[in-house]
Amino acid sequence: MSEYAIRPAEPTDVPGIQRVARAGWHAAYDDTMGPDTVDDCIDDWYDAETLVGAVEDDDVDYLVATVDDRLVGYASVGPTGDGRSGSVAGLYSIYVHPDRWGAGIGTALFERCADRLRERGYERLCLRVVADNDVGISFYRSHGFERTDEETVELEGHPLVEYEFARDL
Repeated sequence: MSEYAIRPAEPTDVPGIQRVARAGWHAAYDDTMGPDTVDDCIDDWYDAETLVGAVEDDDVDYLVATVDDRLVGYASVGPTGDGRSGSVAGLYSIYVHPDRWGAGIGTALFERCADRLRERGYERLCLRVVADNDVGISFYRSHGFERTDEETVELEGHPLVEYEFARDL
């Protein structure tokens, strides 16, 4: 398998991020939400304007992983924006194309994000994940996250249980 590289995201990465998001979401959530709901979520949350704004936001660290110049994963972290202490950051997203699961790319993205957060003075990292995302939960637990909360939310008209996980940086 080819080596991967990790670098800051650029606006030209948006189509690759959208492609990986769609593949990752379908792999993780089709059984729970159904493919149409997954497509609706991707269309809403990963539109080009929103992604370019996130990539260009100085408060957000948005990283991508590439293999042979093809985007295969991404992660984004930054302030929680929910009134928590300024020392708590949020993991907004981390996805690797399902064809590349198990290759260490997600771990490399996570470690690089954690390093960047520590450099910025953050002490703790939290995230939210759909309770049925077994792959994601397994990944987070393997990286030292512990479940800290649970909430039922509505996503595209469907009630879903979300877990909050957190860990010290």
